[in-house]
Amino acid sequence: MKDSCHNPSWPEFVPASGKEKTRKMDYIRFGGHFLIGIRGPREDAVGIRKEIIEFCDSKFGIRLDNSKVEIEHITRGIQFLDHIICRRVIHPTLRYTSNGGKIVSEKGVGTLLSVTASLQQCIRQFRRLAFVKGDRDPEPLPCTPMLYSGQAHTNAQMNKFLESLADWYRYADNRKKIVGFCAYVIRSSLAKLYAARYRLKSRAKVYKIASRDLSRPLRESSNNSAPEYSDLLRMGLVDTIEGVQFSHMSLIPSCDYTPFPRNWVPDHERVLREYIRLQDPKFFCQLNKLVKQQGLCFPQDEISKIVWDYKTLGVFSNKFNGDKGSENASHQLMLAP
Repeated sequence: MKDSCHNPSWPEFVPASGKEKTRKMDYIRFGGHFLIGIRGPREDAVGIRKEIIEFCDSKFGIRLDNSKVEIEHITRGIQFLDHIICRRVIHPTLRYTSNGGKIVSEKGVGTLLSVTASLQQCIRQFRRLAFVKGDRDPEPLPCTPMLYSGQAHTNAQMNKFLESLADWYRYADNRKKIVGFCAYVIRSSLAKLYAARYRLKSRAKVYKIASRDLSRPLRESSNNSAPEYSDLLRMGLVDTIEGVQFSHMSLIPSCDYTPFPRNWVPDHERVLREYIRLQDPKFFCQLNKLVKQQGLCFPQDEISKIVWDYKTLGVFSNKFNGDKGSENASHQLMLAP
């Protein structure tokens, strides 16, 4: 394994010839989840799993069992981070020109790596957040946490949530389908919330007034004397209402097949490395030495000195006072009560 759980006895690559030429191992980690891909017999996977369990127990005191470190074949599908990694057999049509200029079409055989988002895992997460109820045919529920928020603020928050979901499923082959389902759940949940808040009877009436993306304002009463929303918007008395994203399938981006660069590092790994670098004591020592050489001072030192002078002397530091007179004035000011 890589990172802090690396064991030198586990080879990542094996010789390119002989009986072991088809064996290979690779490792990927996302937060606390890791996946080890092995090309070889099942006995190798069982042995590596045993070493992982023993290593985590002896090094970190984490006790794992066989049920937490599962072994699955790629043809059956492997679940990892709400995605299913699978290998599919495809039969593409190969067309080529033979001797004499004749075009020949033949059926070929190949394999394709498929990464699809798990709809059941997505429904389970929505059910945990109380957005839907049911399993096979989930029914959206009103978004009760946003009950006392305005329409503009509610739509903006839900758009951020949808953007996060669309980015999470960026590399899924069924990205359009899964993000479309998420957008349907969010939009229906908001429509039910608005129907209850503005005393409308159904989602259809909400969509009729606010349009499909819920961008038009909803009011509790239809008072003709009330100013128009466009007038209030022009005067700056109301916020612009964003429409809920992905209201149509054509607006949902497709799967991102852009190849990764050679030294690509995930964003969460980059943030973690930056955090580890900042936690390095040598870095702080070098920074402190550089600051002292240039005659600078840390804000934390100034604040601690102010607090210390106030606790011991009852005055602020004279650095922030012009002269002794101001220091005495501050002294009298602090001791007057």
